[in-house]
Order: sequence, then structure tokens, then C-alpha cells
Amino acid sequence: MDLQWVVFDLNGTVLDPAPISRSLPDPFNDAATAHDLLHETIFQSMADTLVGRHQPFTDYLAAVLAHRLMLAGQPEAEIYACVERAVTAAGELPAYPEAAQAMAVLADAGLRIATITNSPTATAEHALTAAGLRDRFERVVGSDTCEAYKPAPAVYANGLARIGVAAEHACMVAAHGWDLLGAGHAGMRTAWVGRGERYRIATLPTPDVSGDDLLDVARQIVAAAG
Repeated sequence: MDLQWVVFDLNGTVLDPAPISRSLPDPFNDAATAHDLLHETIFQSMADTLVGRHQPFTDYLAAVLAHRLMLAGQPEAEIYACVERAVTAAGELPAYPEAAQAMAVLADAGLRIATITNSPTATAEHALTAAGLRDRFERVVGSDTCEAYKPAPAVYANGLARIGVAAEHACMVAAHGWDLLGAGHAGMRTAWVGRGERYRIATLPTPDVSGDDLLDVARQIVAAAG
């Protein structure tokens, strides 16, 4: 594997979305709800990309959360307060515990690190700073730089161009099979973190590397690159 760059997805891969739901009223304050909200937010962003529309990623999260609470009969004033807290939390998600060590393993092997994320660039920069990982990333490419969302081909093409690397010299790391579908279609190597999905959907292509968490995947990438 002639690899130069390792490119990470952020939300749900490097950053833990669980805090999105922690300030919500019961029964919405569990980690499973946070992941569900993130998945629905991604679905809405994908739908807009397909029809040629674009809105900030946090707008989708706010709309999805408000809809969920409306269906549950929450008072309107409480809904707005919950949305504000959740969106704030989404901008400062913590890194998964092994993330820093995984980045160190890659850097020690001479691999360069970037992200192509559905978050706006400024939001991603802030989130990585809050998580203590910003100095590990040489390039941060957000969805606002091309006004589309993964797994649209334009997002990977834009990200690779801004990073300055050909697709065949980059590996996309994600905990979402659909993200790796897009990255592989763009010509990138792929590495799947099985923490959330646990089992790969049979219709998706087999990734080049699979692991239980970021550190497991990082070590396998280094071994394959060597």
C-alpha cells in the first residue's frame, strides 16, 4: 500500500456523539438516541445533496431533534432549549479514548493526517481543538468547502484536492459503511472502525482494513503500509 495520508471522518469515528443527547429529557438522554439523531441528520444531509440543496450540518441536527421532540409532545419552549443545548454539545464532542494514541501510531510511522468531514470547517476545527486533537491534523476539510455531503463523489474529490494528495495515496477511516463506499468509489483505500455498526452490511464493498476501534485500525494501516 503506497500510502501517504490517513483521512478521518470525525463524527462517530473520531468524536463520540453521545453528549448530543445527555441534556435532553428522559427518555431521550441516552447514547443510543444520540447515535440515532446523528444518523437521521446524515440522512437529511444526503437527501439535500441528492437534490442539489445545501444547508449547514447543524441545521439538519436542529431540525431532526425538534421533530423528534415534537412527536413526543414536548412543550415548544422546552424544544427550543433542548435544540440549543444539543447543537452546542455537537460542536464540542469528546474524542474516543484511544483516538490520541491512534494518531500517534500513524504519525510515528510517517503518515500524514487529515479529515474530510460533513461538519463545516470552522465547527470541525473547534471540535478538534476542544478534543485536544487539532495539532494532529494537517488538513481539516469541511462540507462548506464544496456545499455537499458525503458520500457524494464531489466531497472526496474536493477534500483530496485541498489536502493535496492523489486518491490512491490516501486511506479513509470511518465508522460508517456508506462513507467508505463513497471513499472507495473515489479511488481511496478504506479502513472501517466497527465500534458502532459492529457488522458490515453485506451489500457494501469490503474495506482494505477493519478493526474494533481507532487504535486497532491505525496499527493495521501501519502494518499494511509497511
